[in-house]
Amino acid sequence: MDNLLKKAGAMLPHLELFSHMASLRGLLQLAAHMEERGDRVTLISPEAITLVGSDMTTDPVIQTSKGATVTAADAYALMHTLKGHEAPEYAVTREELKALNARAVQDIEAGPALAAFGETLARLGLSDGGNAAPARAEAQPQPEATSEPAPTERPSRGRKADAEGKAEMAEAN
Repeated sequence: MDNLLKKAGAMLPHLELFSHMASLRGLLQLAAHMEERGDRVTLISPEAITLVGSDMTTDPVIQTSKGATVTAADAYALMHTLKGHEAPEYAVTREELKALNARAVQDIEAGPALAAFGETLARLGLSDGGNAAPARAEAQPQPEATSEPAPTERPSRGRKADAEGKAEMAEAN
């Protein structure tokens, strides 16, 4: 348990990253909710989210059909960050919400917060499973070549290539 607690503690510096990612997910869920309802535009203020489509609803909290909860205060703060300017209210289409989210994800992928998270995972001996390898890994010297030759591997074949190969064999028989 002590080791698990230490690993959990190592994640504390990354809470801001996790929180930002959760907020972005909320915006995507809001866009999906708008699409389900047929809404064209949403107005986001610190106090309320107004969905505009065939009907108009205004609530401080939106509960999506998938069970996600999007609060006006969180959505407003995120829109301020994504749009980069202060406004009493933000009007966005669902397509714009998706585009803003995609750009934010690209910014996260290229930013130092995700690289730092990758470094934490590496330090803990956990695989990050992606391309967010620690930035310092490239700067580390490579081990010198050993006298033993490296084993050679055949390149793997994809499913399509395997299926084509089996089809050719069946035709030949």
